Amino acid sequence: MHIMSRCFSLSADTVRELSEKISGFSDFRPALGIIFSSVALGIPDLASEISRAGFPVFGCSTAGEILGGEEESPVLEQSAVCSLVDIDPTVFSVALFERHDLSSFDLGARIGSWGKETFSRPAFIVSMSGLKNDGEALIKGIESVNAPGTRIFGGLAGDDEKFVETYVFTHTGYSADGASVIVFDQSKVDINGIATSGWAGVGDDLVITASDGNIVRSINNRSPADIYKEYLHVKDEDLLNMAVSFPLLVKRPDGSEVLRIFLAIDQKSGSLVFAGTVPQGARVRFSSSFGHEIIEKSVRDITDWHHRHPRADLILLFSCMARHQVSGPMITEEISTASELWKAAPLLGLFTYGEIGHNKHGTCDFYNETLTLVSINLSPQQP
Repeated sequence: MHIMSRCFSLSADTVRELSEKISGFSDFRPALGIIFSSVALGIPDLASEISRAGFPVFGCSTAGEILGGEEESPVLEQSAVCSLVDIDPTVFSVALFERHDLSSFDLGARIGSWGKETFSRPAFIVSMSGLKNDGEALIKGIESVNAPGTRIFGGLAGDDEKFVETYVFTHTGYSADGASVIVFDQSKVDINGIATSGWAGVGDDLVITASDGNIVRSINNRSPADIYKEYLHVKDEDLLNMAVSFPLLVKRPDGSEVLRIFLAIDQKSGSLVFAGTVPQGARVRFSSSFGHEIIEKSVRDITDWHHRHPRADLILLFSCMARHQVSGPMITEEISTASELWKAAPLLGLFTYGEIGHNKHGTCDFYNETLTLVSINLSPQQP
């Protein structure tokens, strides 16, 4: 439990416990709630309960929860973590978007238009549910109707590594195929952050010979599933769980690189559904990492970022579930580093199926196997 003058954070193991803790304060009046919850608590029940909270709530399901300041470990499982924020209600808005028959890009454009209509300088925190949706297309949709450099952070919802059904929710309901969004007035609330990974490419380059957005149909003119099974030496039933630790490293035309994991398999065709776009013609490599390397890099990047951005009222972490798989208990080092550096700010997060954040050049992108750190400053110093 972490209490500051403007933010209060907590964890709970049941919906009832969460509800009792949220409503159990007589001297704290939150205007916003942020909740990340395991599907084990029952997302429909959770959404029903928070609809009576009396203030807007943004949330999603997880593949593990993160709460700074915990005495035993900041990494939790099959629980819910929550931050309650005392904030001017005129500087943010929360909404739930159903995808229906929209493409991921069109859903993003709808979100982006809503944000732009709400504030002239919007900053977005977004989570997306659904195992076949395209996180990169969602970002490009938001960007298509907003100014260059618009701040966008967040991640894809998880389901405790079951890969069956993920959820987003707000105080108005929940969705297994949509997005929950907070939009902030960037002129009054400073939203900033960094993305850090640590995976490295291994082996020879491969070519994506057929793809449609985030669906890869052939690599080097062969079945993607067959290539993965040969590379990882696994059978069909083990492929999905193993592959998250060996993502594709996709080379961008500008020389940058992003990682991609797949979340679904078409067993008949051998096609793979990735969490983000994998362009046809792209050169890719498999990638891997020793756990200590990704943690050492993230600790360096987080420390450097803190030197330039030391003030925050709340820290959010969106970390890939595969970082936890590969790093094991070492994953607490990067979380504890952030918690200690911003010791005056509560820290809340989750393990995701994909991350949204900004690289060191300030460009927003969609990632896998990455940690996105977001700092929220409710009272930024005016220039």
